[in-house]
Amino acid sequence: MRRLAFLVVLALAGCGPSAAEQAEICAILAQPGAPGVDRIGDAAGLAPVDRQLQASGRIYGPGLRLGQIRSWGSCPKHAPSVEMLLLDGDHAATKGGLRANGGQKTFGTCFYVRTETGWRLLACRINGAS
Repeated sequence: MRRLAFLVVLALAGCGPSAAEQAEICAILAQPGAPGVDRIGDAAGLAPVDRQLQASGRIYGPGLRLGQIRSWGSCPKHAPSVEMLLLDGDHAATKGGLRANGGQKTFGTCFYVRTETGWRLLACRINGAS
């Protein structure tokens, strides 16, 4: 029984992001912008970026994840409305929104770009809102 428990812990320990990946994820999540809450910039022109991220981006979420969604590990700072992070090359997006009584009240996307000095917020939109 102890051996099985040890193997499970060992297997789960390797499920988190690498140190470099963790640093990048935390740098994105620490940026301003709360999906489903903020309207910042012009997100309409970022539709191609959104499609690219959804088609080929790595998907991260909080907590232990299995399958296509990977764990984003432990980041000290992120907007409470963030439910997932998509990352592909020099672009990233956080998606999520506000919930109440177990139901989704708003949903939105914030877009980020990698610059020479780090990640920068481009825009946030609330889906279905003008």
